[in-house]
Amino acid sequence: KFGRATVTATLFGGMDESLYADFKQGVSAMMNGVENTLKHAGGNYGPAHMASRGSILDVTKPDGESRLGSSGIQIRFETDLIIEGIRPGRVVRVRPSNWPHVNLPREEFISDGSNPEDRFPTPAIFPKY
Repeated sequence: KFGRATVTATLFGGMDESLYADFKQGVSAMMNGVENTLKHAGGNYGPAHMASRGSILDVTKPDGESRLGSSGIQIRFETDLIIEGIRPGRVVRVRPSNWPHVNLPREEFISDGSNPEDRFPTPAIFPKY
C-alpha cells in the first residue's frame, strides 16, 4: 500500500494572468522540488522526468492585496509520490499537464550534471585531522 500526500503551494507573482487561469480544480499537474532560484539539480532530466504527478484539488485566491512576489493564488495538489523536495517550506516548480513539455535550458541547472561527485561525494569531503 502506498501513501498519498496533499501539498498546498502558493504561486509566485509576475506571470501572465492567462497562465494562472490554467490552474483549475481537477486538472492534472506535475510538481518537483527546486532550489530557491527555481533551478534544479537534475541536469537534462527536467520536471517531466522528476516530478510528482497528481491532480489539483482546489484553487483559492484570498481577497485583498497579495504580498510582494506572491500571486496570492494557492493550490492544493494530491500525489502518491512523496519526495523530499515537496516538504513544507520548500520551493517547488509546478505546471499543469496541458502545458507543453520542454527541456529546461542549461542556465536553469544548478550544475551541468557531468560531475558524479556533485551527487555522490567521495570521502575527500571530510577534513583530515
